[in-house]
Amino acid sequence: MDIKQEIFEKAKLVYRQELSASAEGSLNEMCAAAYAELISRLKDEVSIDTIHDDFVRAAGILSIAMFIGLDCPEVDSFSAGSVTLKKRGEIAKRNSVESLRNQAELMLAGCLKDGGFCFRAVKF
Repeated sequence: MDIKQEIFEKAKLVYRQELSASAEGSLNEMCAAAYAELISRLKDEVSIDTIHDDFVRAAGILSIAMFIGLDCPEVDSFSAGSVTLKKRGEIAKRNSVESLRNQAELMLAGCLKDGGFCFRAVKF
């Protein structure tokens, strides 16, 4: 199975909601986008083969964050394991997306290049 298809299957498994064909298509596109984002951020010395399962899980979670970030009227809530997120407006939606994105990045923290932010010097 292609890794992008694995990510899509993992995202559907974690999302646990019934999706229309249109919503599935959108989720599939978000899976491709999550794959592209994470693969571009991998450290040069990290091989996707060595972190395959973690990469698929993280990309699946990131794709759900991206999917929720879309203006999808079908998405009122979803559960992932023992966590349930419910849509209560834009602030809650934004917080949910940020939480999921952070979780995906934490799963691959040691494998991803930093975001480019660093302190060069501190003046007193």
